[in-house]
Amino acid sequence: MLFEEFYHSFGRRIESKLASEYWLWKLVAFSVFISLFLAFPPYSLLLGHLSEHGMKLDAWVFVQNQSHDLFHPQGMDLDVRRENMIFRWVLPLLSFLTGHNVVIIVLLQSILGVFFIYEVGRWVYSVSKDKITTALFVVSIANIFVCTWTFADIYGYGDGFAYFFLLVALLKRNPAIIFIALQIAFFTDERAVIAGGYLLIFHILIKAYELKDFRLVTLLKNIFSGPNIWIWFAWIFYFAVRFYVKGKYFPDHSYSTLGTPVLFADAHRYGLGSSLWTAFEGTWLLMSAAILALWLTKKYILLLGISLGFIVLIATGIYVHDIDRALSYGFPFLLMALYILFQTVSLRSIRLILFFTATVCVIHPMVYYMGYNRILWMEPFPVKIFMLFDYWMKWDLFS
Repeated sequence: MLFEEFYHSFGRRIESKLASEYWLWKLVAFSVFISLFLAFPPYSLLLGHLSEHGMKLDAWVFVQNQSHDLFHPQGMDLDVRRENMIFRWVLPLLSFLTGHNVVIIVLLQSILGVFFIYEVGRWVYSVSKDKITTALFVVSIANIFVCTWTFADIYGYGDGFAYFFLLVALLKRNPAIIFIALQIAFFTDERAVIAGGYLLIFHILIKAYELKDFRLVTLLKNIFSGPNIWIWFAWIFYFAVRFYVKGKYFPDHSYSTLGTPVLFADAHRYGLGSSLWTAFEGTWLLMSAAILALWLTKKYILLLGISLGFIVLIATGIYVHDIDRALSYGFPFLLMALYILFQTVSLRSIRLILFFTATVCVIHPMVYYMGYNRILWMEPFPVKIFMLFDYWMKWDLFS
């Protein structure tokens, strides 16, 4: 009874803490605090970039070059990472509008990260009508890569913008909002273009349960109905612009970092297992439970469709260097998993699954695979303070 009493008292405490009118904002603030406390962003690197003689972050340098001349950026031949950025126009636009103020852009991305967590929480509560479930899911997603990286990305990639606007396109029903949000996401990073397919699957899933019709012909029909129509329009517009610009300004452009040389390189494969786990951490439990629920309820065709989508996520993720970043564009699968559980199992079971999901997500260190074959650890705030004292006192415990 000891563990059972702890579990039930934990639930009662959550309900008491979230009894106020602005309970969701309290939950978001707590989740952001925990996320930053356990995985504090490497702001020292940003300070180095901003100082006159510090180490420059090459992505920000290229973003500034793009903002001066979008179709003739300087320095594209100096680094393979820069050649991958020529169709990523959101950060250059923000750089132009802010007078190349990196701090404002990073701050704006962090603010969108907060609203990302809020919108996720609002959606979960609309589905569950349960504050405990909402709290456990919000704490979980706030402590995995998709949210942690939004606050920690001081390198000049802008994935936080893409994550947020993909979520906006996922949850809104206004065609103009969907279209504009997707264009912002697509022109932030090409991974968002692929993630548009996960939005298709999300809407197919929702529609299937609303109609209680899981036949193949109905699922295929849902690909081209409702909000999914605007995803197709967004794709058509994006590729039309991209192919035109490529043909006119970058006819010889290619991506040297894609393909089998990267996929099968030893240093790349060494980080694969870590990235597969770190991108989702404890939410693997949530997705596994949803898969089991689909299997036990004999929704085999729907299960196959979702599985194919997830295979696309894995396959495209392992073809690039930053595997964690790529896999985190699959966050819609987490929302799908939770929705499936609410359609198939009891609230008591969902709470229990999310209790262990949140526990794993919180206690697991933020270790991720980044860039050119580097395994990095995002240190907790107390460790960062100790590192600062080490620097001031010249103890040289950290290199």
